[in-house]
Amino acid sequence: MKKTGTLILIIVISIILSVIYGITHDFITSKISPEFYTKLTFFNFAILDDYSREFGGNWTFALVWVGFFSTWWFGLLTGLILGIVGMKYSDGKNLLNKTLKSILIVIGITILFGFVGYGIAELNPSEIITNYNFPFEIEHKAEFNKVSKIHNFSYYGGIVGLIIGTLNQIKNWW
Repeated sequence: MKKTGTLILIIVISIILSVIYGITHDFITSKISPEFYTKLTFFNFAILDDYSREFGGNWTFALVWVGFFSTWWFGLLTGLILGIVGMKYSDGKNLLNKTLKSILIVIGITILFGFVGYGIAELNPSEIITNYNFPFEIEHKAEFNKVSKIHNFSYYGGIVGLIIGTLNQIKNWW
């Protein structure tokens, strides 16, 4: 029973850390390209419903909303996978400590991949947004592209981080 309680605690902590990451990530990237949020992300999260309308809402609340809803589910997934894999440990203390280390690995790799996306976009500042079928014109293409790359690479980093975090859990069994 103690391990089950520890597993629930791991899931809650993982969700909280993911949400903190998501909100921080959105606050930082919104400084690079507010247009990414006002012309794309806020529509994806039903904060805006008309592309021709200017955003007149509470910017902070909108970013917290987006940051929360775009990451809580990955925190749940991460906590579940790493927690279940960690159930092999003999006691709740080892389960908690070693799984939290693996969660930090996931977050670290996600952050690293975000920086890689930023670097790639910096190396190609004049890259034109293509393969998008937007019903609006992007005014600041380089900045929009930069945030798009950061977001995409962060998702890739989360997946790679979860794989490496899981392998770290398995490695610690012995």
